[in-house]
Amino acid sequence: MKQLIGGLILLLTMNNVYACDICGGASNSFTVGLLSNNKNHFVGIRSGIRWFESAPTPDDHGYLGVSHQQFTTTELFGRWRVSKRFQVLGFVPYVYNSKMEDVRTNISGLGDVILMGNYIYLDNTEKKDVTFKHIGTVGLGVKIPTGTYFQLGFDEVNMLPGTGSWDGILNLSYMIQKDNFGLQNESSFTYKTENKYTYRFGNAFSYMGLFFYRWKLKEKVQIIPQLGVSVAHNWKDRKNGELSEDTFNGGNIVGAQVNLRMIIKQIGVNIEGNVPVSQSLNKGYVDQKGMIRVGVNYYIKTSK
Repeated sequence: MKQLIGGLILLLTMNNVYACDICGGASNSFTVGLLSNNKNHFVGIRSGIRWFESAPTPDDHGYLGVSHQQFTTTELFGRWRVSKRFQVLGFVPYVYNSKMEDVRTNISGLGDVILMGNYIYLDNTEKKDVTFKHIGTVGLGVKIPTGTYFQLGFDEVNMLPGTGSWDGILNLSYMIQKDNFGLQNESSFTYKTENKYTYRFGNAFSYMGLFFYRWKLKEKVQIIPQLGVSVAHNWKDRKNGELSEDTFNGGNIVGAQVNLRMIIKQIGVNIEGNVPVSQSLNKGYVDQKGMIRVGVNYYIKTSK
C-alpha cells in the first residue's frame, strides 16, 4: 500500500506551468512532486498543455495586438533507485510552442534535459507502530542546454525549446500522512546562468502544498485525489548583465491545483490541472489561462 502511494511522482506543474512568449517558455521553475522510498524504478511519459493570453505590449513600432499562446511539452522521464536512500531521476522533453496573432507561429524541438540526484533524509513509512508517517527528500539537479536556443531570424527567445544555459536546481519535499489522509509540501529553486549570447533568464522559486486521500479499491488498485495550491515567483531576465526591461518578464502567480492519481498493479495514471487564482506576470501584460497534464508510468520492481 505504501509502495503504491509512493509511486505517485513528478508533479512539474511547475516544470510546465509558468511560461509564455515574453515570460520564459523554457526558463520556468522545476518541481519534482510526490516522491517516496518505494522499491521501484520506473519509466513514464507525460504531456502537458498550457494556455496564455498576452495583452498589447509596447515595442519600437507602437503596440502589438493581443496574442494567444499554447505551450505543449511531452517528456520521457524515469527514476533509478540506486539504494534505499538515493535515487537518480531524468527528464527528456520535446517542446511544441504555438502563438497566434495575425498569423500562427509554431516552434518545436528537443528541450533541455534535466538530471537530478534525490536523497531521502527522513523516512519512517516502514514502521507500523507510528501514528504519523513522514518522508522527506532533498534533491540537487542540473538542466543541460540540449534544446535549441538560437534560430536565425527569430528573436522571441522565450518561445524556443531551450535556454542555452546550464542551470542548477535545489528541491525540497516533505510528506506527512495519518491513516489515509496526507499533506505533501514541495519547494524548488532554480538558479540560472548566462548563455553564450549573454542572455540570462531570471531565477525561479516555487512552492506547492497538496492535501490527498488514499482510496484503496482492491489490493493493487488505488485512487488518490489531490487538492492544493501552487505559488511561484520568477525574477527578471538580464541581457549583458543588465535587467531586460523590454521583455516585460518576471512576476508572481498563485494557482489552484487539482490532481487525480490512479494505480493499477504496476501502471500509474496521473491527471493534473491548474487554474490561476491570482497573478501578476510581466507587469500585467500576460495572463495564464490554465494547464492540464496527463501521464502514464510503469513501475519496475527492484530488491534494493
